[in-house]
Amino acid sequence: MVQINSWLDFNKTLMKNILRLTAVFFAVLTVNTAFAQLEDGSIAPDFTATDLNGVEWNLYDILDEGKSVILDFSATWCGPCWSYHQQGVLEEIYNTYGPEGTDEVMVFVLEADDDTTLEDLYGTGGNTTGDWVTGTPQPIMDNTYNVFQLYTNTYYPTIYTVCPNRILV
Repeated sequence: MVQINSWLDFNKTLMKNILRLTAVFFAVLTVNTAFAQLEDGSIAPDFTATDLNGVEWNLYDILDEGKSVILDFSATWCGPCWSYHQQGVLEEIYNTYGPEGTDEVMVFVLEADDDTTLEDLYGTGGNTTGDWVTGTPQPIMDNTYNVFQLYTNTYYPTIYTVCPNRILV
């Protein structure tokens, strides 16, 4: 009888531990999913935003023209964002494949921290790493935190390429 009671106690303990581990697993899975950016192969959410020159842009309208779109989600205070911006990679892509080049690609800089200011974009504010505007040929959009959230981003920089079929990578 002692062996049966020990066996039952062992099984109860084992089942409780399995249930706890399962609960922890699902909690971790839920938290990781809640803070994950959109995965490769996802459909890009549509948005409309206005650049610093007052031009309104709609993502799906551009994609419907057969163009790919590169979205650079940055923040003026972000050191890695500034380093990437300074390399000129997106400017080169824009100049070669954008409207003045082959017109196959559109590139946008989306300043996605709504707590920064226009002065920060121009490098004169108190929350910036430099002048993001001077010498940047591609459109820059300010106050795009709502788009940042729409894409479930959690960190800066985040860069997506959206193909004309609306699939992002």
